[in-house]
Amino acid sequence: MPTANEEVWDGLDTTASGLTGSMNSDGTFNYINSFGGVGVNAALRLGSAADNSDGTTSGSGEGGGYSVVLTAGSDVTTIDGLDLGVGYGEQDAGDADTAGHDERDTQDMTAFAKYAIGPVTVGYQRNYISAGSKGTASQEADIFGIAFNVNDNLAISYGEKETDFLNAGSAHTTEKVDGIGISYTMGSMKIAGNRNEGSAMGGVAGTDDSDTEIMISFAC
Repeated sequence: MPTANEEVWDGLDTTASGLTGSMNSDGTFNYINSFGGVGVNAALRLGSAADNSDGTTSGSGEGGGYSVVLTAGSDVTTIDGLDLGVGYGEQDAGDADTAGHDERDTQDMTAFAKYAIGPVTVGYQRNYISAGSKGTASQEADIFGIAFNVNDNLAISYGEKETDFLNAGSAHTTEKVDGIGISYTMGSMKIAGNRNEGSAMGGVAGTDDSDTEIMISFAC
């Protein structure tokens, strides 16, 4: 999502809520290309995600999976400044057998739209994470962001992330996160900061957190 500095969940106690996962690079085949303006990023891993020394077995295959992401810019959408994307992936949850069968794989789905007009960029993303572990809540997240380039030096932004935890056998809970960001450049110096706040972190009611960051950097 568009932001002047960090994401709205940066620095909080819980940062992964409502966010789609990714496979690590160990033993992963990654294919990146574009066709007619549509970007394709596909990954496939067979077998275990663990690193094993020479001459040893790779284990049960936990962590294997695949993902596909498609993106399209204004050349495809025919609207200047409009970017779209969708993604889907599955990964072996690595859980022990239950009643003679494996737990289902984790499933991650996402779709986003981002539109820039003049100095303003807005974005919206919808994520769904279906947990593979028995009794683990699946998650649905809505993420929104808006960034405004005040001038060539100053940018400000605001964003929100709301994650619904679909708890099995108990009431659903909602984590809410929002934040503001700012960045200012002057010659080789950049000053940036953000203030992020969240409630019901990790889907636990009454668990709140906040984070304030200020950064000064110089380009050599």
